[in-house]
Amino acid sequence: RMAEQQFSGKVALVTGGASGIGRACAQLFAREGASVVVSDVALEGGQHTVRLIEEDGGEASFVEADVSKAAEVEALVGRALETHGRLDYSFNNAGIEGRMATNTADYPEEDWDRVIGVILWGVWLCMKHEIAQMLSQGAGSIVNNSSVEGPVGLQGTSAYAASTGSWGSLRPQPLSMPNQASESTPCALA
Repeated sequence: RMAEQQFSGKVALVTGGASGIGRACAQLFAREGASVVVSDVALEGGQHTVRLIEEDGGEASFVEADVSKAAEVEALVGRALETHGRLDYSFNNAGIEGRMATNTADYPEEDWDRVIGVILWGVWLCMKHEIAQMLSQGAGSIVNNSSVEGPVGLQGTSAYAASTGSWGSLRPQPLSMPNQASESTPCALA
């Protein structure tokens, strides 16, 4: 462990934290001293992330939540506050690829709705509740993870490309606390 941890005493929320980039970011927040709230729909993977953090000496908890459901996102942020009393950082990473289709006209509506729900609606719901809390406490930072596919799209992935490309319009907006709470531009990772 580093002698001086940049997130010591802070609380970080990571959606999509059961594997991949989300797990790695949750572990990094914890290594840097943050108490981490890991969230995902994948219960076993999320609990495994928490175990990895705890085995490394960090503090973490898991909240199972579907970010496409307003009540679950509200409860997720509520649990973070109930447990830790604050929310300093959020890494909105939850996402699904959805089904591949040869062209947009063949893409099933139910798959379109699910992908848009998790990636576009989910980011907005998370930001809605995260920003409200960060404004009330006077500080905070949000990073929304995206994909390089958003701006360009790939054949067969119309819902995924549309959803990751669309929420770029949710970028920084003037907040009532200049230089305090901030939203980041999308972080494009492949």
